[in-house]
Amino acid sequence: RNNVENEIKRGLTVMKSIIRARDKGEKFEVHWSAEDQLIEPNGSILASYIGFLVRQHIPITCDNWRSPELKVGKEKIWSEIQRSFHIDESRQKYCIQLAGKRL
Repeated sequence: RNNVENEIKRGLTVMKSIIRARDKGEKFEVHWSAEDQLIEPNGSILASYIGFLVRQHIPITCDNWRSPELKVGKEKIWSEIQRSFHIDESRQKYCIQLAGKRL
């Protein structure tokens, strides 16, 4: 049977491992390549977490990442990144640009 009721649906992404670590006071280390790109370990975790934060803090109706109305949401995203990852202030622009790509 291929009824809609039987269809498996994708659940909400909650990034439990990051939230649990943050609640314990732990932060993930992030590393960068010589070309200033995120690398493993934890590069893909940060990228996924940024996408999660965009879905949490930016309205789905947003169609312009440069809109001044998004300033508060972007600040929340950066704050949440810093709570969960050891990341230098100089990487804020990179992370916010990556968030814009996840929109």
